[in-house]
Amino acid sequence: MKLTDLTFSYGDKRVFQALTLALPDEGITALTGPSGCGKTTLLRLIARLETPQRGSIDAPPPEQIALLFQEDRLIPRLSARRQIELVRPKGKDADAWLAAVGLADEADAAPEALSGGMRRRLSLARCLAYGQDKRLLLLDEPFTGVDAERIKALAALIRSMGIPVLFTAHDAESLGMADTIISL
Repeated sequence: MKLTDLTFSYGDKRVFQALTLALPDEGITALTGPSGCGKTTLLRLIARLETPQRGSIDAPPPEQIALLFQEDRLIPRLSARRQIELVRPKGKDADAWLAAVGLADEADAAPEALSGGMRRRLSLARCLAYGQDKRLLLLDEPFTGVDAERIKALAALIRSMGIPVLFTAHDAESLGMADTIISL
């Protein structure tokens, strides 16, 4: 993937000015930097949810990208199993994805009955279930509220998918799973 001469602003607030960046086409790449430096914006640009004022993005097309938003974006009152069934044809593999993120016992629980870390893992499971046939995973703060031991297990799960990953993070545990770290 390559970003060339990328310029992007939110109104008068300049986020990027002539940014050129080559990103690995395989493995796990972490974007890090202080809050407000443009990590989330960069993911949104790659996913084509935002359009740069100038420059080009050479990345898979949007229909070949799975994006985990920084917010959980779970549907209230739908069970954990149903959250995943929404993105998989005929609910294929929902229970397996829940087990993979340590939520097998919560399959019938609604998001409001789960802790913050559990909701984050459910959101991640849904993204991975949707993304298993895609060409790129974009994960915005995927491990917020998740303990260090679970981060290791989730990192192994993500790595086993064999899909290029670009994720944002601040903490050392999350950054430790990356093959490449890019500081913005």
